[in-house]
Amino acid sequence: MFFTVVNTFCFRIVIAVTILNSFGSIFTLAASDFIANGVLDPRIHTVLIRSDQWELSLPIIDVGTDQQLELRFDDLSDERRNFGYRLVHCDWQWKRTPLSPQDYLEGFGDGRITEVTGSFNTSGHYTHYRLVFPEENCTPLISGNYAIVVYDQADPERAVLVQKFYVTEKTVQVEANVEQPSQTVLRDVAQQLKFSILHDDFTIRDPNSEVVVSLLQNNRPDKTHVITRPFAISPGKLDYSDPGTGLFMGGNEFRSVDLKNMRYQTENVARIDFINTAYHVYMHPDESRSNRPYFSRADLNGSFFIEKEKAIDKHTEADYVYVHFCLDLPPLYSGEMVYVTGGFCNWEANENNLMRYNSTNGHFECTLLLKQGLYDYCFFMEDPNSGQLNEYEQEGSFYETENDYTLLVYFHDRQGFDRLLGYLMIK
Repeated sequence: MFFTVVNTFCFRIVIAVTILNSFGSIFTLAASDFIANGVLDPRIHTVLIRSDQWELSLPIIDVGTDQQLELRFDDLSDERRNFGYRLVHCDWQWKRTPLSPQDYLEGFGDGRITEVTGSFNTSGHYTHYRLVFPEENCTPLISGNYAIVVYDQADPERAVLVQKFYVTEKTVQVEANVEQPSQTVLRDVAQQLKFSILHDDFTIRDPNSEVVVSLLQNNRPDKTHVITRPFAISPGKLDYSDPGTGLFMGGNEFRSVDLKNMRYQTENVARIDFINTAYHVYMHPDESRSNRPYFSRADLNGSFFIEKEKAIDKHTEADYVYVHFCLDLPPLYSGEMVYVTGGFCNWEANENNLMRYNSTNGHFECTLLLKQGLYDYCFFMEDPNSGQLNEYEQEGSFYETENDYTLLVYFHDRQGFDRLLGYLMIK
């Protein structure tokens, strides 16, 4: 009976993912179409772009206000470098628009990062950089998608990091609910967003060609759906309640590791060693959760934050530690690849977070250099034939899972750019 239940559950997830992938071929953008968040210099670590008021917020501000964002990052090289930045306007697909900086910025279009602090009382040295922006000489004039590009002033044409952020209007109002899907095969493993756009004070002549809605689960670039057509149109209202719209796998609550204190072992930590001037945190072996029932637990919805207990300035006093992740999984003979991932690496799957099989202990292992704090993570499986990443094979998926959703409403302006008319965050 046990194996019957397990096989039925796994089969249900496979079918559900197949169904959602069929929708995704219509609504989900390919990663190659995006200007993606990225770190292009291996010496740069722990890039954070958040509201200057709330550490775990989406990087979004209202146009024409004094709201600001905060960009932080560390340089692990021995030298102190001078970094500049520029702001780039993008369309809804995160492609650079043909607008000149004078069209979308007030000021010079470039700035310098002047707040620079060396690490203090840490086992290894690094230099911390902080920028609060927009600044007076580099302020967005129009709404839309933006990227901040940071470069070494010694080589201005070569970016060291790129981070996306949003500048929005309050032209439309968004109403939304997260519901259990009506489709039988998806009811236990997926979630559906049904929403409406209210635009009584704004004229939309042709919603099918002028309006695009982007849906994000937990602010993840790999969990982004794009909706181009409303289900129903009425005066002052666009309705998106089609049974095939806004479908996401629910996923599972995230695994986590607490690195705030190196003096004691927190949950899931087997031991902590200090080797060659650096801390090493060894995790207890994780196990697959795909065949286990749903269990509610508090998490950061895949995100992370920096913290060191009793620190005066956590951003300069936190240590970098080597975290040894471990997954108890039999060797894979189908060519699949296993990755440990989360917001700390922008949900990427590459050589840095690839887990390798250790035949001695029968575990998949990966070591990552992380700054002290609290981190959510999960495990990806990559299909060798399609290249598709799937976390549900190891993590499971449940409609009860608590997720954050963001809805972004774009409008194709006749002046040739995509305005961000409004947004809604559901927690």
